[in-house]
Amino acid sequence: MSASDLSSIEGLEDKHLRVLTRHGVTDLRGLVLADREVIHRAMANLRPRPPRDLIARWQDDARNLLAETTPDAAQWQMVASFVVVFFQRRAGDAWERRVEAERTEVEPERNPSVWPGWEAAPICEWMVGQLGQANGAEPASGDGAGAEDTAGADERPPLRIDSVVIIDAAGRADVAAAGAVAAGPPRELVAPARVAFTVSGARPKTRLWAVARILRGDGPGRNALDPVAVPDSGNVEFDLSVAPVGEYDVSLIAWAPDATAKPASVRLPAITIRAG
Repeated sequence: MSASDLSSIEGLEDKHLRVLTRHGVTDLRGLVLADREVIHRAMANLRPRPPRDLIARWQDDARNLLAETTPDAAQWQMVASFVVVFFQRRAGDAWERRVEAERTEVEPERNPSVWPGWEAAPICEWMVGQLGQANGAEPASGDGAGAEDTAGADERPPLRIDSVVIIDAAGRADVAAAGAVAAGPPRELVAPARVAFTVSGARPKTRLWAVARILRGDGPGRNALDPVAVPDSGNVEFDLSVAPVGEYDVSLIAWAPDATAKPASVRLPAITIRAG
């Protein structure tokens, strides 16, 4: 059995597979990582519509099958993926800077690790340490063997976050396009609120994930729902109602778990969510 074989999961019919494929779920790992609510909404037109407990059972079966799958040593295997975000803000006449990094494929969700400044060495050291935790193997030494891969990395297509829209109880507003924040975006939202955006730029059949990161000045950041697989349409949406009223910075992030595309992020201006 291969890690891409979804047909062996009991109760997963062809009509279900077609919907999953349209939403970027094409293998066992994709099904395990997919957001259950997104799958449930995507299958709203099927009769009978699969209930949430059946979708949960599919994901459990996929998780068990994935654990039994013996990887092909000749193929590239993903060990870990990360999101690294650089921040800066004015502190008098100078810039105050920091970096946040987190693993994207682990459960339960972890708080991001934070470093002052933009020095890359400690971040790289931390990520290499995470690789050791992932498979117990020592990272390869820098003997020049990876030079070809490094050169190829520059040829990866960059992802883009386009057509960012915020919808709240007061209406709908375009806040960014082509990765650039629009002039005069809304600064106050009336709950319930959500953000929708389009991810583009990847090569065909590239598996992509996206997340909306909510950062609050007086506390730790959190994800709005979970990271989701980006469907072929590129359109994703996150419900901001999970956040209590208050002021937030919202960052939208998209990436390819297999690192075949350069990640993209857009940081929106600070917004205040008020009760409806």
